Amino acid sequence: MAAIREICSGQTRLLEPDHLVGRAPPCALRIDQRYVSARHAIVRWTGDRWELKDLGSRNGTFLDGRKIPSGEEHVVQKGTRIGFGKVDQEWELVDTSAPSVMAVPIEGGEPVFLDGDLLTLPSTEEPLVTIYPNPEGGWLLEQPDESTSPITNLQTFEIGGRSWRFCCPEQILKTSIFNAPPEFEVRHLVLTFSVSRDEEHVALHASCGSRTFDLGARSHHYTLLTLARRRLDDTAQGLPETSCGWVYQEDIAIHPNMTSAELNIDVCRLRKQFAQLGVSDPAAIIERRPRTRQLRIGTGRISIVVL
Repeated sequence: MAAIREICSGQTRLLEPDHLVGRAPPCALRIDQRYVSARHAIVRWTGDRWELKDLGSRNGTFLDGRKIPSGEEHVVQKGTRIGFGKVDQEWELVDTSAPSVMAVPIEGGEPVFLDGDLLTLPSTEEPLVTIYPNPEGGWLLEQPDESTSPITNLQTFEIGGRSWRFCCPEQILKTSIFNAPPEFEVRHLVLTFSVSRDEEHVALHASCGSRTFDLGARSHHYTLLTLARRRLDDTAQGLPETSCGWVYQEDIAIHPNMTSAELNIDVCRLRKQFAQLGVSDPAAIIERRPRTRQLRIGTGRISIVVL
C-alpha cells in the first residue's frame, strides 16, 4: 500500500490519492514546522504513477536534494527522497503502489479501507455510515436513519461528532469497481431460505444463472428472512413491485429488545456476505428508502422452505 516515511524518525504514513502536505489542519501530512507552508506541496496519484508538485511554498520543495520549480509536476518513484521546506528534513517514498479507497479521520487515527466494495464507518461493529459505489456512477454515502447522498473524492462528513475525509480519485473508480458482469446483480439473484420448524436455524442458498452458492446458516439470515416474507406477502396481495417489501425498522425487530444498532449490524453483515460472492452491488441486498426508516430485501426471487 502506498506509503511515505520520515527518514529521521522512521514514522510512516499511508498515502491518500491526493496527499496534501503542509501546516494547515486539513493537510493529509501535517508538518507543524515554521519552515513548512500552510499548503506546501501535494503528492498525487494519476492513475498509473505518483507525482509531486510544489504549491508555491515559501521555502520550496526538494526532490532528491534538488529544489523543484513551483507548479511543475515531477514523477516520484520508490526510494525517492522529498524535503518540504528543508533539504535535510527528508521523507522517502517506501511504497508506490496504487492507493486504496479509504475514509480518513481528520483529527487523527487509522483510516478505514474499502472492503468488498463497501466502506463501513466507524467500523463493522458499529456501522453508522456505509459508503459504496453507485451503479449509475460515483459513490453513495448512506446514513441508516437519514438519506443516501452522493459523495466525492476529498469530501468531508461527520459521524457522531467526528470528522472524516473520503478519498477516492476517479481513476480508481473506473479501474477497480464493477468488475462483476452486469447480470450478476442482487436483483437477479434467486434466494432459497431453509428454515427449521422452531426457526432457530435459517440456512440460505443463492443462485444466479448456472452459479449456486451455499451461504450456510447465520443468525443475521433471520433478518433477511423477515424482509423476504414481507416482500412475498405484498407480492401475493398484488402490490406494485416498487411498493413490495418495505418495512419500517421498528417493525422488523427479531426479538423484543433488538436495538437499531443491532439491526444495522445485521445489515452490514448481510452486505459483506453478498460482497464476498462477487455481486456487483452488494449494498442492494438491503435497500433503504430515503428519509423513511424503511428497508426491504433487494430481490423478489425468493422461496422459503420449512424443514
